[in-house]
Amino acid sequence: MIGAAALGTALMLTAAAADNSANTYVGRLVHALPLLLLAAVAIPVLVAVLQRPQLGILLVAAFVPFHGLLAIAPAKPPFAEGWKEALTLFTLAATFIPGAVRRERRPWPKVWQSAAVYFAAGAVSAVLVGGTQGVVGLKIDYFWFLLAIAVWRAPLNLRERDRLVSFLMLDGLLTALYGLWQQLAGAGVLIRLGYHYDENVRFTGSFVRSFSSFPTPFNFAYFLTLVVLVALPTCLDDPRRARNRAFLLALPVLLLALAFTFVRGAWLALGLGLAYLAIRRYRVLLFPVPFALLALAVLPGSFSTSALASGSFNERKVGWVDNISKVVSDPFGNGIGLTGASGAKTAEVDRNSFAFVYEPDNQYFKALYELGVLGLWALLLLYASVLLGLRKAERHLSGPDQALAMGVTANFIGAIAASAVSTWLEISPNEVFLWLLLAVVLTADLESS
Repeated sequence: MIGAAALGTALMLTAAAADNSANTYVGRLVHALPLLLLAAVAIPVLVAVLQRPQLGILLVAAFVPFHGLLAIAPAKPPFAEGWKEALTLFTLAATFIPGAVRRERRPWPKVWQSAAVYFAAGAVSAVLVGGTQGVVGLKIDYFWFLLAIAVWRAPLNLRERDRLVSFLMLDGLLTALYGLWQQLAGAGVLIRLGYHYDENVRFTGSFVRSFSSFPTPFNFAYFLTLVVLVALPTCLDDPRRARNRAFLLALPVLLLALAFTFVRGAWLALGLGLAYLAIRRYRVLLFPVPFALLALAVLPGSFSTSALASGSFNERKVGWVDNISKVVSDPFGNGIGLTGASGAKTAEVDRNSFAFVYEPDNQYFKALYELGVLGLWALLLLYASVLLGLRKAERHLSGPDQALAMGVTANFIGAIAASAVSTWLEISPNEVFLWLLLAVVLTADLESS
């Protein structure tokens, strides 16, 4: 009896141990399942990028507008935040594999030379500042020039350039619909989803400012501005194509979503970009102007009051006045990575760096404050060089490539103006698409294998 009982107890303990072991393995398998699924998708994609680096460029462009959704992802691997940088580095590395791209001797454009001057100003400042601040400032301000180098080494062909425009159109519509849904959902629902008050969820008057799949309304607004200005010339050049007709029909959705961001810098950029396109070729864009003015006259009082409030601009002016003394006292700059998004990231990574981060809300003042007079000169040189390079590309391209170049030029003209009221180069994905689209336009006359 005792022996039987002992044997039974031993069998029960063995079975329980086996069951616990099985549960442990099952638990580990379930926990690792997302990573396994990610690997199943990522490995074939990376192999394809190795074979044709242009695919990596298109993937960055297609998915970077949705990077902000990671903020509400229920579970994500620790490396998820850096996926776009990792894919960019992998794509650039793929262009150096023998046979991956066709070897051609071609001179680097003057735009690249001015970009090198701007980078040199930042690099010198980063060395002098040192530490986390220098590294973070250098990464945020200059990393995406690597994407331009990847495009320069592996130019997109005509079909890939057309796909790039298609991705922008689709991303613009999807993000606009999500932004309008946020107006219907309200702040409470958004906060329950995992967004944070005063970081993602912001108000202008009684209105929630739509931010869609981006961290803030500013990112969303400038992306919609980019989509409208880049896609419109392509659509107007070939309005019979089904894709282009669909975008023109969806255009009011994008404009309405842009209105609910309450980002006046983006409105200014859009207006100047549309004016450039109308003067340059597309006179039809002047037709909606009287109706737009009429719409402004009949806007609900609460919306117009919120949209035209001058409080934020007054705050900017106070900040510029209060900090101009630091510019005068150190004309060679106070150090890269000190203000704006780079300053906030430095403070997040290194909590012992500085407690207060100044937001200049002006790209030119930021360059002067951080990099000094020489840094501001380098930024102005870069802007002028980019504009001249795009205008030159417009003149010698034709067909869809010329339409793309005109759209990119229109967006950059808007960016020059918006830089006076925002740190435009730090507002993602502005910096991504600046270098990507610039390189795509400058290489549009090159046939890639």
